[in-house]
Amino acid sequence: MTEPKIKVILACDGFGEDLKNTLVQHLQSNDISTKDLGCDTYYDASAKVAKEILLSKEEEAETKNVGVLVCGTGMGVGMIANKFPGIRAATCENMAAVRCARAVNDANVLCLGQLVTSAEDGKVMMDEFLKHEFIARPNLGDGGDTPAPWWNENVEDFLKGSMEGIQRVEKDALNYASS
Repeated sequence: MTEPKIKVILACDGFGEDLKNTLVQHLQSNDISTKDLGCDTYYDASAKVAKEILLSKEEEAETKNVGVLVCGTGMGVGMIANKFPGIRAATCENMAAVRCARAVNDANVLCLGQLVTSAEDGKVMMDEFLKHEFIARPNLGDGGDTPAPWWNENVEDFLKGSMEGIQRVEKDALNYASS
């Protein structure tokens, strides 16, 4: 089986536009497919990316779609994106968080803050987000070479069943919200 192609869907608010544009250029220069949904309010930008990922998940099984949202801190876009069942948005401010977001939480949206993330750090974090996989032991050292000391078979066994548990909680939350 061949590795699925990656497509990165991006959007931002006015506080994140420069970083988002830098990331689009960086991804395109590395021949990674992008869909730039532009700049909007943080809540509308978040909804656009979340909806696009959920729709494309149903339509394009041969493409792995992930999102990137950028606002001032990354927190606002993350909170809104996570309102959509099936979206696992992670606000990350460092490499350890990016690696764990993918390895432990199977994040499918990376949220960054232009006010707290330099363009260079953003590019490196984006690259790491794309290369790291779910249930893959993260490296936490500064150079990326130090394996996480807490990672073991028990962690992997727990993570193998975690998506089912998350889907159950998402359904429960929707039922609770509608009652």
